[in-house]
Amino acid sequence: MDTDNVPEAEDEALVDLDQLREDLEQRTAEWRANKQDSEQAMQLWQSYTRLTHDLSLMLTEQLRLILTPTQATQLRGDYRTGKRLNMKRIIPYIASEFRKDKIWLRRTKPARREYQVMVAVDNSKSMAQSTQAVELAYETLALVTTALNQLEVGQLSVVSFGEQVSLLHPFDSPFDSEAGARVLSRFSFDDNKTDVVQLMDASLQLFDAAAHSGSGNSADLWRLQLVISDGVCQDHPRLLRQVRAAMEMRIMTVFIVLDRSAIATSAAAETMDPEKDSIMNTQQVMFVKGPSGKMEMKVERYLDTFPFKYYVVLRNIHGLPAVLAETLRQYFSLVGSD
Repeated sequence: MDTDNVPEAEDEALVDLDQLREDLEQRTAEWRANKQDSEQAMQLWQSYTRLTHDLSLMLTEQLRLILTPTQATQLRGDYRTGKRLNMKRIIPYIASEFRKDKIWLRRTKPARREYQVMVAVDNSKSMAQSTQAVELAYETLALVTTALNQLEVGQLSVVSFGEQVSLLHPFDSPFDSEAGARVLSRFSFDDNKTDVVQLMDASLQLFDAAAHSGSGNSADLWRLQLVISDGVCQDHPRLLRQVRAAMEMRIMTVFIVLDRSAIATSAAAETMDPEKDSIMNTQQVMFVKGPSGKMEMKVERYLDTFPFKYYVVLRNIHGLPAVLAETLRQYFSLVGSD
């Protein structure tokens, strides 16, 4: 192996990915402007999965260490009764004049992960203010769904939210390439507002319905909701109560914030201050009752009251696997210590 050429090969791979991303950005814009043809949707989905292939493998391996198997599927052990004969024990069994009768295998080792995962994508106009935002949302969706499929995590659902919440892919259907293409075609990014409160209400109902339908009948079932949005939401106190209600139902919500400083349009790039426009530095004005009893204006950082305890500010798609895995690791470490 010629190690001298490794850096050059890596550079070429990065260039290829950058070229593919630039090409996808243009193709996605043309596709969305031309009534979103279904055949082109399949081609786009395959391109997005190819673009995020290495990152999805990375996320798969990260999550494999965190989302532990919960359902026993592997046969092992020596038992007097069981599901299947252990052929290695048959000859010793006969030779012992049928006294060594522990010749059966049972399902005792957890190997399958029984989680329900919902991916919710913001379908509002704020997401469509730049082609980069739409592309980043599609990349994130492809990366996460591919990784979860590779991990055989359990059941996967996809919803869109804005003015209304729409179920794009149900829990009880496998998520394949055709499903991915259909999901892409359902996004319009033209809703006039982002109603996260409604999303939380609807998602709790969908999780509850899935459990009662028999798809979530395990007492140890954990549910995970990944929300992909630009992060701007209203009524933080009510959302905080909803997040707590979700936790009581064993539903963890992780908010993946597509940071505006990373998805600004090229036309606005010259006048935009990346740090100022970042959600990390966004401020909000609130009116609170002061010591005198009068309402006073208070300016505070937007994320200081952000109702989602577990969130990821995504500026670069390459950072998602590590950051998302670390967020989930913190959560499962917390619940595991209770």
